[in-house]
Amino acid sequence: ILGITKNGVKRYIAAAFPSACGKTNLAMMTPTLPGYQVECVGDDIAWMRFDENNQLRAINPENGFFGVAPGTSNSSNPIAMKTIFKNTIFTNVAKTSDGGVYWEGMENDIDENVEITDWRGKPWNRKTSKTPAAHPNSGFCTPASQCPIIDPLWESPEGVPISAILFGGRRPAGVPLITEAKNWKHAVFMGASLRSEATAAAE
Repeated sequence: ILGITKNGVKRYIAAAFPSACGKTNLAMMTPTLPGYQVECVGDDIAWMRFDENNQLRAINPENGFFGVAPGTSNSSNPIAMKTIFKNTIFTNVAKTSDGGVYWEGMENDIDENVEITDWRGKPWNRKTSKTPAAHPNSGFCTPASQCPIIDPLWESPEGVPISAILFGGRRPAGVPLITEAKNWKHAVFMGASLRSEATAAAE
């Protein structure tokens, strides 16, 4: 769930993607278009209901973020990297000799002289090792309150009003990048008939 503000008008959207398909990157998006602001309500579960005015609303029932680590970096998701800087639990990631963590995608974020121990506890070399430093489904768990763009209403018991719902997955070919449904019934059909390539979560 995220809020998008443009010209003083804020709208909230919800999204449903399989694991490792971009939920956290979307929820913590840094806009490249001028005049837009994005704030994060949550990057995973959304509980949704209609209120007394038939407005669809959503809440984030979780108190933090659990994200897939590989691919997360200062270039792909700087907001996530700031969020996990402290008070974070890392699972099945590699560790560095200077006390940090490492996973695929962070090649440009650490010094070349830093020694890396992979997720199995074995020495790992970026140039010669044949296996990943971190497990493909390794992750991080961190408090939502640390997110620098956390939405002011992220803990609102009434939830936030939803203006659009995105359904997505990992499909590099064969389908358009974005398709808009004709109406809500058509949207339910499209969402129910989507498929996605297998990710590390299925391994």
